[in-house]
This record gives sequence, C-alpha cells and structure tokens, in this order.
Amino acid sequence: MSEAPEGTLDHLWTEVLVFPHISLLSDEQMGAYFQDFDGQWSAQTKRAMRDHGAVGLELNSNWALERQHWTCPGCARSKPEVFRKSSSDILLAKLELHHDHLWEVATRRPAMVAGADLRDILADGAPFVVENIRSLVVRFEDSLICSECNAADGKAKRALQVDPRFSYSAAEIGRFVKPAPNRDHDIDLDCAREIWDEQRPSFERRILLLEMLVDDLVAGHLQRCREGAIPAGRPLMSRVGIEETLRSAFWSASRGTQNYGQLSGLRADFLARSVRKDIPQRAKRKTDTRIPTDEEYQAYMPETAPQAWAGAAEDWTCPCCARTKRSSMRMSAKKKWSGAIRNVAQYPILQDDDEIVLRERLFPDFPNEMHLKEMVWIEVCSDCADVIPRIKQIHRDLPDAHLTLDQMKAVLAGIENHMPHEINFDLAWELAKANFRYRYAGEALSAFSNLKSTFKRQMEFAAKYPEARQDVFERLTFELEVERRIDDPQERKEIMTMLKDDDYRLSRKSHPEGAEYEF
Repeated sequence: MSEAPEGTLDHLWTEVLVFPHISLLSDEQMGAYFQDFDGQWSAQTKRAMRDHGAVGLELNSNWALERQHWTCPGCARSKPEVFRKSSSDILLAKLELHHDHLWEVATRRPAMVAGADLRDILADGAPFVVENIRSLVVRFEDSLICSECNAADGKAKRALQVDPRFSYSAAEIGRFVKPAPNRDHDIDLDCAREIWDEQRPSFERRILLLEMLVDDLVAGHLQRCREGAIPAGRPLMSRVGIEETLRSAFWSASRGTQNYGQLSGLRADFLARSVRKDIPQRAKRKTDTRIPTDEEYQAYMPETAPQAWAGAAEDWTCPCCARTKRSSMRMSAKKKWSGAIRNVAQYPILQDDDEIVLRERLFPDFPNEMHLKEMVWIEVCSDCADVIPRIKQIHRDLPDAHLTLDQMKAVLAGIENHMPHEINFDLAWELAKANFRYRYAGEALSAFSNLKSTFKRQMEFAAKYPEARQDVFERLTFELEVERRIDDPQERKEIMTMLKDDDYRLSRKSHPEGAEYEF
C-alpha cells in the first residue's frame, strides 16, 4: 500500500463534538441534553413542587446525578415517592451515599496502634494494604439510598444501643422500615433488633479480623513493595483506549483557548444549574446584642485561622466593613463567641500594556475582554468572608461567584457591631453574574502563567547544562511556532527573552537571523 502524499491529511480522521454552554440553556434544553440526570429544571421536579404546594426546594447533588426513574434499594420507593415536604414547606429531594462505618474504623486503626510514629513505622506500600483491609472487612459496598433510609439506620442503632461501628445494609434497612409515599419512615425496632442479633457474630469476627490485620501491618508483617508498580490512575489496559485518546485529543486541540477550561468545569456548571437549597424564611427575633467583656475578648481565640487573629494588630480593621476585631465578635446560636479573620481571593486588573499585548499575542483565542494579575489574598472579618458563600448558597446557578472588594462593600445592606451582616442578595446576584468574565480571564491568566513557568524552567535547565541548549531551543521554538502560531523567528526569540526576564517591552534586544539563542 503506497503512502499518502506528503502534506495531505489522509492519515487522519475527524469527528465534530458539540458541548453545551450550560449556563445559557433553558430548563427544557437541560432536559434534552441531560436526559439521564435530574435537577431543579426537570419536569418531574417542577410537577412535584406544584403537587406538594412547596414554596422552596432542597435538591442535593446525589439526586441531580442520578436518573429520574431511580428507585431506592432500601425502601423500593421511586423518586416521585421519595419527594417530601418539610415543616417549612420546602420540598426535599435528597439521596445519600450510605456506607459501612467499618470503613472509618479501618482508616483510624493504624494511627491508634502506631501512634505518633505511624509515618516512620509504615512503609510506602502500607496505604494500599490498608485499602485492601478496609475492602475485606466491610459488610457491603457503598449504596445510594434515600435520605429517609439513611436516617433510619442511625435512628435504629441509637434506639437499640447497637455498636456505633455497625451499619445496616440497604437491604436490611428495607426489612425494618415501613415506607409510605412522600413521608418519613416508621421503623420496626423488633425487626431491626433481629437483624442486629443475626449479624452480630459476623460483625464481631470482622472487628477481630480488622484488629489482627492492622496489628500485623504495624508490626511489619503485611508490607507491600511498590517498586515498578503501574500507576493506579493509568493502568496499561486503559492506555490508548477510548477515554485516554479522547481526553488527550481534546486537551491538545483546546490548549490555549477558553474551551480548555470548559470541559473540566462542565460538572460544576451542571450542578450549579441542577442543585438547589432554599432556606426557609423565618421571622427575625429581636435579641439584645451581646458585647464581649474585656476578659472575654482577651481570652478569645477562634478555632478557624487562629494565627491570623493572633497576628493581627489591636487596631486592625476589616477592609470591607471597617469593623475591628472586637466589634466583629458575636454570640452564636450555641451561646459561644464566634468571629475570625479569614482570607478572600482578589484578582487585581492588569494595567501593563506591554504584558497585555504579549498575552493576547500568545493566546488570541481567549475572549481577552480583561486581563488579571496573579491572585492575592485579602484578610477580612469572617462575616465579610461569608458573603460569597452565602450568595452561592442562595443562587446555586453561580458556580464561580466572584465579587471585588468594592462590590462586597456595596452589597452590605446593614453593618452592626457584634451582629451578622445584612446582604442585598439581589444586587449581589447581579454583580456576580456580571463578573462571569473573571472565569475566562482567570483561565487566560493560568494559561499564560503555565507557559511562562515552563519556558523559565526549561531555559534555566539549558543554562545549567549547555549540551541541552539546542534541544531546549528547538522545543521552545516548536511551542511558539506550532502551538502559539508565531511565524517570525525574530519574534520568537524576543518572546523567549521576555518570558525569561519577566520584562515584556517588545524588541528591546536584537537577535540577528541565524544567531544562536543565548539562555
């Protein structure tokens, strides 16, 4: 068979793949694109909202990622039968991943036996042995069940004072619950006790086996050598397979474009459109504001980020709400003082015209509406740090909610000492939605930073090992000429110099045509 003429593409075959912009899809289009999944957008969920007269919805990610015609392996109810309205008129749509608690026992046991010397005692292969021990002693595989079945497991064990390390399987839960559509389960405790009595001898033998195997592992009798082992994430049987080939082709084709980050963010975008957690509106009770005494303030140290609190000066003020450390402290519902200094991510806008020109030259396929500097952390009070998480909790359709510091100030509708902030959620949603371009700008920044880091690392290597200079130069030339489409050899040399020196002024150093590049 003769070879294809040079320059033709007969050796390639292509397939056009189409991916949806999830944030732009209507609910009907979500149903068409994601027929095997579920969410707040599905006709089934909307029908349940109407039928139950619900004023809100709490639908978790497990529910969204499971098909609409699912039935619970415990109580055998379908999704329409699992829907349940809470006392606050919120429709509950929740599935839970139920697991055997012996898994956690097996995870903790090595540290209990070895103590502080765990890392020194256990060899490199020990985690793989622990994984096998866990898989051996558990009674059942993780199973997706309705939240009522999952809760019934704990209720039965507490009522019967069963060993907390024991877990009922989904099938066993199905034996002792009394299911009914759209309501919580009643429990047959006599049946649950019978199951515990049946399984107790086997469970206790599993505990003994677990203790024996972990003791032998710590004693050095069950080590496993890992030299030359095939990486678990890339077994030989999957190499050059469908998933690896598709993934590699996509990353290669989309490299240096905004599409590069689209696929990795697809799951988050789907969950943002599908998951929902409405918070019941309760009438605010007017309470007297508790002010910490001098003794309480001096003795206070937050559990979260205590170093930041201790290291902040006494005259520190939050750059967002302008409260001091002391005025940001407030009494929690559990009658404990709360308050901390936490970090929020901020992305300064790049103003360097020379760097902007270089970035857009190297990555022209990004929108390039704005350009960001590297992320910086800003210390704010814990109430201000909670602004964005609270926005995302209410508006789950914003997977990448971002507000600048000035915007965070603008959405604070009420600021009081020793009290949580009041937030203008409508304004916050509008601002965060308008800031969606930060996502693409962040991906463009990441692409540029990664390219710069790669070039600097390889040029430093070439400077250290002169015999490698030509090979490094050819690799970098290929990256600029083929991947970044820089055809002019002189321009390629100038870009190498700019990336090496972090100085983006164009054409400040001359590299004559044909001259060897100096690292």
